[in-house]
Amino acid sequence: MANTRNILLRRNAAANISKVTSTMETISSVRYRQYYNQWAEGLAFYDMLAQLAYLMVTAQSKVEHPLLEEPKIRSNTNALIAIGSDRGLCGAYNNEIFRQIDTHVRMAKRFGRELKIYAKGKKVLGYLEHLRIKPAHVYENFSEVPTAEQANEIGDFFTKEYLSGRIDRLGIVYNRFFSPASQKAQTLTVLPVVDLIDDLTTRATVIWPWELAFEDFELSPSAEDIFETLAEMIIRTSVSGCFLEAAVSEHLSRVVCMRNASDNADDMIKELTKDYNRARQGQITVELLDIVSGVEAAK
Repeated sequence: MANTRNILLRRNAAANISKVTSTMETISSVRYRQYYNQWAEGLAFYDMLAQLAYLMVTAQSKVEHPLLEEPKIRSNTNALIAIGSDRGLCGAYNNEIFRQIDTHVRMAKRFGRELKIYAKGKKVLGYLEHLRIKPAHVYENFSEVPTAEQANEIGDFFTKEYLSGRIDRLGIVYNRFFSPASQKAQTLTVLPVVDLIDDLTTRATVIWPWELAFEDFELSPSAEDIFETLAEMIIRTSVSGCFLEAAVSEHLSRVVCMRNASDNADDMIKELTKDYNRARQGQITVELLDIVSGVEAAK
């Protein structure tokens, strides 16, 4: 019976694993749908920002604003927000973030620049500890996606840092969500804001009609005043969007991984059930042969 007992123990273990992975898949699936709906609802807003920003940066009469110009005081410091997950079991999700961080660390050393890393997620913190890098700040006041007020605070903080010359660039490392079939870890340059506008207009699904130009509009207040509000909105929205896309990608990755794990566990249970039936049948056959042999010997 030892063989059948071992098979039963393995089958029970696989069944328990299947229950856990199925539960995790269900939880992440619900969160994924919530975040995905938020992401989809924001696409039209991103397109409108891209249209307005495109008109301003392509104007014949140049819009003068500090965020569109080189800082008067240049800094030797780059800022980087690294967004990872608090939990594992999501495939290569965090590994891709780690590769991006490695690239920034190497490039900062190569060009002799200081790199300040602002971390989100326990996995990122663990990796930074492995690299013996102390983060400049850890975002612990929200779980996965910041509220509008929290995102505004983050965006405004880095805008002030940039305008005061304390940082030269701001990048966000996160898993970008293109569609349910495509997610990729990348670095979004938020400051200088010109690079961010370029990214917005590139990924916009609706491009402003080419026959319209900035000069076709009569503005009140001035273009500079409008751009200041627009730039603030773009930076804040992009910060919030990066956290949102990272959360969507994380839960989708976990759903896929847990579904595969559940399928593998179910396949293992089926195979172990077959092995158990064969082993049990073999034991019954041996017992029957023993009985027949005993009867024959008694005659």
